[in-house]
Amino acid sequence: MRKMLQISFQDLQEEAERSEHKEAFRVLERRNDYRIGVGARLETPHHPSFFVEVLVNICQRSSKVDLILMREKLQLLEELQARGYSLSCQDYSCMSCETTVSSENIASEYEFLKSATKRLT
Repeated sequence: MRKMLQISFQDLQEEAERSEHKEAFRVLERRNDYRIGVGARLETPHHPSFFVEVLVNICQRSSKVDLILMREKLQLLEELQARGYSLSCQDYSCMSCETTVSSENIASEYEFLKSATKRLT
């Protein structure tokens, strides 16, 4: 939870306002199998929506296939989709999972994600 306390939602909003694409993003956690981050997106001026994104690496770079780990990742993807995350292919081996949350609920969503991704480490 320490990283969440270091995130300033006001700073994210201001960075999104200055950004060409009206979006700002911070990585909260990065592992070989996934990355968790939080961002702000401006749909209208001065009214941000906040989101949480999880990138799940489906395949490792090694040639060895770990089917048990792949099943765990598939279960995580199914759990995220059931929780309302949108899933999309980022590239050949990565899935992007995103959901919009209020700034008040980002900390609890991050705690859920830390727990849900624990089985991948």
